This record gives sequence, C-alpha cells and structure tokens, in this order.
Amino acid sequence: MKPFDSVTPTLFAVALITSLGWGIAPAELGLIQTARAQDGDDAPRIRATLADLDALQAQLGSPNDDEVRGAIERLVVIDHPRVVPPLAELLRSGRSDTLIDRALDALETLAMAEAIDVLAEFTSHRRVGARRRAYEALAAIEDGRVPELVARGLRDSDRSVRGAAALALGEIGHRPSIDVLFQAFERNVVEAAIAIGKLGDTTAIERFNAFLGREPIGVMLSGYGEFLGRNDISVEAKTAVVERLGEIAGVSVRRFLTTYLETFPRRIRNRDLRAFKALVEETIRRIPETASGQTLRQGAGQ
Repeated sequence: MKPFDSVTPTLFAVALITSLGWGIAPAELGLIQTARAQDGDDAPRIRATLADLDALQAQLGSPNDDEVRGAIERLVVIDHPRVVPPLAELLRSGRSDTLIDRALDALETLAMAEAIDVLAEFTSHRRVGARRRAYEALAAIEDGRVPELVARGLRDSDRSVRGAAALALGEIGHRPSIDVLFQAFERNVVEAAIAIGKLGDTTAIERFNAFLGREPIGVMLSGYGEFLGRNDISVEAKTAVVERLGEIAGVSVRRFLTTYLETFPRRIRNRDLRAFKALVEETIRRIPETASGQTLRQGAGQ
C-alpha cells in the first residue's frame, strides 16, 4: 500500500461492529446470475430470471421459512428493481425475525433506491438488529436522500445502531456530515472517530485533536489512521499529527506508527515525503518498546 501514490483503503480502523449480513455473490451480467458461489467450479449455482418473478413472489407467502429464504435468494439473483416491492411486502407482513433480517440483507445487497421508503420505516423497528440492518442497507444505496436518513441513526437508543450509522456515514463519503459526526463523538459514539478521519479536512484534524486525553487512545488512533491514510490530506497536516502523537508516546502509539511506516514505498523521490517518513521513524525510535519505560502523557499539548 502506498499512502501517497494511490487511494488507500482503511488502514487502522478499529473493528467495533460486525456486519451480520448473509453472503450473496456479485451479480453477473444479464438476467441469469449466480448467488452464494461455493468453492470450486462444480459448486451448485442458483439461477433466476424476471420470468420467475411471479412464482417467487407467491413463494414468499409460504408458511415454510426455508421456501421463503430460497425465494429471497433468487430475487437477489434477478437483481432488478421489480424485485423490491415483493421484498418490501414481505418485510411489512410480520414474518419471523430471521426472515425479516434476510429480507433486509437482501435489500442491502441489491442497493436500489426503490427500497428507501421501506428501509426508512425499519429504522424505527422495535428490534435493534432490524434497525441496524436497515441503516446498513440504506448506506449501500447511492441516493441523495440517504445521508440524512442514516444520520438519524446517530440518535438511536442503542449504541450498536449509533455506531453502525456513524461508520456508514464515513463509508458513504458525505462530507457535510462532519459536524453531526463530531456531535455524536461528543456523545460517546466512538465509531464516529473513524468516519471523521474519512471525511474531515485539516480543520477537522484540529477539532479532533481536542479529544486527546479525553477519549481512549485506541479510539483516537482509529481516526488518525484514516487521516494519515488519505491522499487528500497534506504532508504538512500529517506531520502535525505525527508530532502530536510523539508528544503522547506510549506503546499503542509506537505500534500504530510502526504499522503506518510499513505503508511507505521503499523509494521516495519527493523531498517532503522523505522528511515525513524520517519523522515517523525518529518518533518510533523515541518511544520505548515496553510500557515499563514509557512516559504516557495523553493530555500533552492541549
């Protein structure tokens, strides 16, 4: 991974929530597609086309949960906006929690704007798992209505839902959400640190710095990792981050910077980048390898 030559994925994000979705293989071109691909070329494949839609819609009403799950899988394989209304009808029919979750996960896989209305309804569902899935499914849809809907999840009564909403806003890439994410971070939605690191500019880094010493260092590093991994953050701003972390020191910071150092290319032609890499190396050398000899000053520089 080259932190300056190409767009890099999340480098140091703390995995605070786990996706509970069910696996659907990527859609192939055409109406005949493959779902739940197994290992090996001879694995069984599920096929369906729009011609099967009426039969599958009828199957969704079966009292047999296995038949309903099979119908959901085949609707996902069809991968067409016309499959959304049958899934929405299933969601509103009051079936078992397992089937509701399957249908929500199917809508996340389909990621179609036609599902926004029913997903918005389920963000108010009585059950935490359904609300969380609804927000995650919304976040998968590219539509201008989505960021505002997902931001509502930051005020949910359950912390896992609030965390999922914060992470989703970061994945969506909706930069205007930065203020509401800072508000959520103030209210202990620790996952907002990752989203802030994905979306914030240099001004946001200064705002984020104010939380040093107030939030656990691991949480802060999850946000700093996102800032440092981005190409649109200047070397000067990244230098300031590393210098600030050098003031804090600590084994966690040393480990963090050591991992970050591995993302640099071996040969760097740019003088500023070489100086920045040297700063990272020097900062690592100054931090003791073990806690017994370290000076941990989390509030330094505030």
